[in-house]
Amino acid sequence: MAVLIFSPEMRREEHRVRHILEELDQEAEVYRSLERLHNRFQQPRGDLCVMIFVIGNNTILNHLILMKDQMYDLPIALILPDADREIIMKGHKFYPRFITFADSDYSDLTLALQNIIQREREVFNETERAAEWSSRRLGD
Repeated sequence: MAVLIFSPEMRREEHRVRHILEELDQEAEVYRSLERLHNRFQQPRGDLCVMIFVIGNNTILNHLILMKDQMYDLPIALILPDADREIIMKGHKFYPRFITFADSDYSDLTLALQNIIQREREVFNETERAAEWSSRRLGD
């Protein structure tokens, strides 16, 4: 399974997220532009299990909100620049599974991603087993 990361700028936060994903033995697809991210959402989701958005500013957050209806129905983790009330309220429009801030120690993000990925793996495996069982029944 893979993780989609949207990080318009190579930021310290992205490096920290990549380190966490390496510890969890997870592949990452990284997108730096809204255009490329939009194009990715036009393709099948494949083996993506979670999306992580590293939000550097309010403008990027506003653009992502406009794309919200085109996004995959996957768990989202947000890394917001700060605890500004307006930014947090906008971030909640994604119904994220997890929110943290750029100045966090990220230990909580590690645990959250571990849990999200494990849960998504279980759902994926159950879906695969059901499809296999269904195809066997149809073959009988």
